[in-house]
Amino acid sequence: MTATYEGGCHCGRVRFRVTASLGGVTYCNCSMCAKKGFWHLIVPPESFELVRGKDDLTTYTFNTGVAKHTFCRHCGIHAF
Repeated sequence: MTATYEGGCHCGRVRFRVTASLGGVTYCNCSMCAKKGFWHLIVPPESFELVRGKDDLTTYTFNTGVAKHTFCRHCGIHAF
């Protein structure tokens, strides 16, 4: 069942909206995601909307440079 969900970071500067089915949620076992307990839901770009906070985001890349971990530069929360 497809639904629209909203979320954001702890301080509220970053907000997003996504429309998706939660049936595709997967577990990532990379060192960062495993330590944080992250679950992933990959959605097409047209199903995701960054409502606010583009300038408040920063990205951390490690190892091969393929994975990009985007988070709020103020509170450090990986909002999406």
